[in-house]
Amino acid sequence: MKRCTRCILAEDFPNIKFDSNGVCNYCHQWDKEWQYFDYEKSEAELMKILNSAKKKRRKYDCLIPYSGGRDSSYVVYLCKEKYDLNPMLVTFNNLFMSEHAIKNINSMVEIMDVEHCFVTYKPKVLKRFYRAAIERGGEFCSICAAGINYAKIVYQKLYNIPIVITGTSGRVDEQSPFEVNCTHPLYVRRLLSSAGFSKKEINDYVIERHFEWGLFEKIKRKINRNDYVEVALPNYVNWNNQEIERILVQELKWTTSDDARDHIDCRFVSVKNYLKNKQIPNFIFKQEKYSQLIRDNQLTRDEALEALNKLLKVESREPDEIDEFLDFLGLVKDDTENQERKSHLNFINKEEVEVHESLSLRLASIPWKIYKVLRM
Repeated sequence: MKRCTRCILAEDFPNIKFDSNGVCNYCHQWDKEWQYFDYEKSEAELMKILNSAKKKRRKYDCLIPYSGGRDSSYVVYLCKEKYDLNPMLVTFNNLFMSEHAIKNINSMVEIMDVEHCFVTYKPKVLKRFYRAAIERGGEFCSICAAGINYAKIVYQKLYNIPIVITGTSGRVDEQSPFEVNCTHPLYVRRLLSSAGFSKKEINDYVIERHFEWGLFEKIKRKINRNDYVEVALPNYVNWNNQEIERILVQELKWTTSDDARDHIDCRFVSVKNYLKNKQIPNFIFKQEKYSQLIRDNQLTRDEALEALNKLLKVESREPDEIDEFLDFLGLVKDDTENQERKSHLNFINKEEVEVHESLSLRLASIPWKIYKVLRM
């Protein structure tokens, strides 16, 4: 199979194109955004945002959606130790949390001396949501993503927290094309509606995100001073895997069951990969992560290919956790068959998830932008 000569994305990867040197369009796009990125300038911009939050003198400077995984743990460390923030940590209990994640969360909270809250949504309802997603969309991560957003929005609003800080990155994280994966709330609402859930049941859980707010909602939040800024920390500061690992192990006493896994916080991540492999044969999510690390000079192409080949032998097999997963949700193996016929693409198209700012919103935001410039 033909692969990009720079990263390891293959010719069957959605929307991929190669130039005359065999380099893919995803590599070229990454270069446009990150090759000459000025981290000194971006961190100065970050400090303005953080200092602005501190000046508001609210109970918490920021909210951190905390999974107990690598990146969110490092976010907590930086916010406390480097930026001297007073954060509120919120963990959505997706019912799939691993023992290692719970242990790391408890350890982090004690070492960093921070406030933390577990948020559990009605477990019986949540399991029904998961079952519907698997039976109709062939996946279950969209339900978890909606839950993380639920916990984030509820606690941001409860304490009027000015910033939400995450560890997601467009530079070193997997960036799945729409054709591969979608957690957009519109898809989740349509999927759950098709399964017979009422509008109230759906809207109580799948809360509107930033990009869904209408003009009047945005204006109301500005006036009431309960709007917030969302910051993806890796997009402002250098995000080096080796340094993160050193901090987690040495400073935070972090443990993991498998050094090769990013998502040790979910005990059923292998099932997620297995189901996606049924929909798209030989698709490995890690090929995206490896490719990002190659572009960022944190991994060589040979190292990535060697790791990918090992995963190709494993991820198409039925995982050991499958029986526990099915039993937990009250499913049987027949419910995971014919996965190639199930997809988010049956509920939503690419054009619907693109964010378009209306003319009225652009015009209404001009005075606010002028006000912000005058305040600087």
